[in-house]
Amino acid sequence: METRLEKLQSQKYLLISLVATGLAFLIAESFGKETASLFTNLIFIPVPASVVILSGILTKRNGLTGSHGKAWLIFTIFAVMWFVAEQVWLVNELVYKEKPFPSGADFFYLLGYPFYFIFSLLYLHPFENVISKKMIVLTSMIAVAFLIPNLYMTLENGSDESEFAIILGAIYPIADAIVLIPSMIGVTLFFRGKVNFLWSLLLIGMIFEIVADTGFQYISLDGSYYTGHPVDILFLWSYLLFSFGLYDHIKIFKKSHDKKNTFDNKESLR
Repeated sequence: METRLEKLQSQKYLLISLVATGLAFLIAESFGKETASLFTNLIFIPVPASVVILSGILTKRNGLTGSHGKAWLIFTIFAVMWFVAEQVWLVNELVYKEKPFPSGADFFYLLGYPFYFIFSLLYLHPFENVISKKMIVLTSMIAVAFLIPNLYMTLENGSDESEFAIILGAIYPIADAIVLIPSMIGVTLFFRGKVNFLWSLLLIGMIFEIVADTGFQYISLDGSYYTGHPVDILFLWSYLLFSFGLYDHIKIFKKSHDKKNTFDNKESLR
């Protein structure tokens, strides 16, 4: 089990990472769109890769048996899907000089959502006794309230995008709304003191992603998006949150002398 000091140090390093990457984005932006685009594409190699590596470590340590082993395997598949999507985006833009949306990257982005959703259900399973129907209904209502304006904005925006691009863009708010429900439930558990902050990062990270997705939709449909736009900071931060959440689990498992998973040991999550 982590000490309070260790948790505070992890949170400090997370804050430093978020501030440092945010400033790096703004500095790159100050040199112009070309520099911002190059910096953004390159930084989306190591940061998403760290999510794949850390989740792979957890998968290896837990094996492929039991609910926790399956959960980490599913998260690793999700991480791989989104890492591949980022690299397809990079190749399309830097190598082929093609518009990255819509592109093959969207196939891998969208393919990752079901895996994340399944993972989030397994991740929350130990707390099913404290997840009330009221909590599920409330978070579902918030997700629907989030979905309706985003879907309307995408389908009725009158942009010059192709019909395929508009339909593809409409799939994202639907997928975001679905994964938003378990993500908000996880954050609710944190605010109710059921879990610690670092445990919640794997769900908070997706909320950052959803907010970034919404911003991306608005600015891409009106033609003002470019790789390196400040909205990309939120996409990067979501990967950083995932990484720190995974690393926290690795530290917990490293200090555990038995094979009992933290999913089943609620005390280690407080």
